[in-house]
This record gives sequence, C-alpha cells and structure tokens, in this order.
Amino acid sequence: MHVVDLHCDTIMQLWFAELRGEPLPFDNTAGTGHELMLDLAKMKAGDYLLQNFAMFVDLHRPADFDGIRFDPTFMKGHEVQKEPRYMNPWKQTEEMLRVFRKTMAEHQDVIGQVFTWQDIENNRKDGKMSALLTVEESGVLEGDLSRLESLYEAGVRMMTITWNYDNELGHPNTPPEGYEEDFSRYFRFSPRRDNGLTDLGKEAVYRMGQMGILPDVSHLSDAGFFDVADVVGGPFVASHSNARAIAGGNRNMTDEMIRTVAEHGGIIGLNYCPAFVMEASRAEDCYMTCEGLARHARHIMNVGGREVLALGSDFDGIAPSNLEMANASEVQKLASYLEHAGFTAEEIEGIYWKNALRLYRETF
Repeated sequence: MHVVDLHCDTIMQLWFAELRGEPLPFDNTAGTGHELMLDLAKMKAGDYLLQNFAMFVDLHRPADFDGIRFDPTFMKGHEVQKEPRYMNPWKQTEEMLRVFRKTMAEHQDVIGQVFTWQDIENNRKDGKMSALLTVEESGVLEGDLSRLESLYEAGVRMMTITWNYDNELGHPNTPPEGYEEDFSRYFRFSPRRDNGLTDLGKEAVYRMGQMGILPDVSHLSDAGFFDVADVVGGPFVASHSNARAIAGGNRNMTDEMIRTVAEHGGIIGLNYCPAFVMEASRAEDCYMTCEGLARHARHIMNVGGREVLALGSDFDGIAPSNLEMANASEVQKLASYLEHAGFTAEEIEGIYWKNALRLYRETF
C-alpha cells in the first residue's frame, strides 16, 4: 500500500544534527545514536510514495538549546540586542531549506523534490519517492507577504498559519493553564473563538490560495479556522490533526470543522501523537494504537466522507514513545488493522495515498 504523509519534522532534526557536528546519513540513521523516525530505509520499507517535509520554525527557539549555541547573527533583533532571545524565523527557514536541498541532492537517485503533481507522477514512473516542501509557522514571513513568492519558488506548497504562538497572521488554540499538573485538563480546553486571522492574515491566506500554496489549519484557533474557510474559496488542509470528538485536545478538529474541510475539497491527516489519539489523566498513559487511529478515521469519514482523510504522522516532531507504529517502516500496520476493522480496500487506499494525490492534482 503506497503512503503519502502530509507532515513530518525530519528536516529540522537533520539540521540540528548538523549543528551539533554530528550529521546524520539520511539513507539510514539506525545505529547512529540519533536515529530518526523517518529516513530513506524506513520509507522504502513502508512503501512511501511521497513525504511532505515541513520546515518547522519555532518563534521562541532560544539562542542556546539542546547543546547548540547559535551564532548571534542568527538571532532575531541581534542588531539592537546584546543578548537576543530568539532565533530569527526567516534565518531558520533559510537554513532548513539549505539542508533540504542538500539532502535531496545527495539522494537524487532515490527521492526527488516535486513542484507539481506531474513531478510526482514522473518520480513514480522512474521508481523514485517524492518529497514535497512545506512550512510549519507562517511567522517566518514576519509580516512580509512578498516572502510567499520566495517560498513558492523554493517549492513550498503547504503552510500552517500558526504553530503554538501568536504571529502577524493569526492565533493558535492554547491548552489550559495547569494541564501539566493535571493532564486530564488538557482535553478540556476552551477554544479561541475571539482571536482568528488578522487582516494581514486574511490577505495572506487569500494569496496562498491563489498561488497554489495550501493553507494548513493544524494548530490554528477555532476562530482562525473559520476565517480561513471564509477567505479561501478552494481547498485547505489540516495536515496533522485528529477528531476532537474522540480526543478533546486543542489540536483536533470538531465535527463542524471536519465537514467544512470536506466541503472545501480539503483533507485532514491523521496525527500519530498519543495525546491527539486518546485521552488519559497522565501524559505517559496516552498511547497511539492502530485501534485508536481507526476510531478517529471512522469518525472523520462518517462526518466528512471518505475523501477527506489522509495520513499526517508528525514523525520526528513527536516523542518516540507509546507508539504502536514507532517509525515510517511500520506504517503498514495501520492498513492491516483498518482492513481487519472493516474498512474497504478503496477507503484504505484513499486514506493512505489517493485522497492526497487527488488534492495535489487539483491544486498544483
């Protein structure tokens, strides 16, 4: 069963490894001491057709973290601050783009970057996997919408409006205070219905839709979600979100949201993060199981139809624990379980790759 995955944070991990002075061999990271959840060996074993590679930008990434000390010129506000707090978001993007291009060039016989749907077809005919570039966090624009053109030219075809912080375009949903002490509260958050897209955000989302960059509403506030739906005439996506009716976290979609994505012709990628799959009173008691993902899949399809669902693993962005599918080599476990649970072959193919390719064919 072919696989199209809407979201991973692997490029960030490759960049961090380079910064630590311990670059990882993307063909196979087993035995390196920093094994990735997704690399070429695991993708081959999992029958991957296409992986969306996100350039994940943390607007609050500090100058010194994870044993890495960034050069001051990387820091936001370095011109005016002696001790800048956060790394410049555009610089982060440029660095991850450099790492992505380098990685693609080193393995061009196995995987190739795609800019159009036809590129995906060409790679498939040549026996190669495909890599689609995305951005997680539109704060990289820093309010400059001309950067959308630069990102599009670089091959970006999907971009989240926010991550977990407010930016110039909009606001995310945030978990409730005190959930670290009582994790059950994480699933009883109050959606943000008063802080959606800014005026600039509405303009940016409109431009994205016109250009062929799919707006991605994972992480976005509920108000922002419906602002996107109002602004975008065509499809948009939730690249790594599940059903809030099953697990009530701030990242998951309500039934109304699921129907709205479907009505726009968009897709929702199942997220493998345990806390988005099931509820528990302690974070360590949350597990991602194929049974749990199947419950989300059935609910989302019952609400939005069989064409709205896809995969959005969040590999290399989630903790490598409490996962029945621990890495990209194991993703066929879910297909087997879905068949066992009564999903039809057509439905499983749609979830695994056909629904995403249908959207890409219509978009770019």
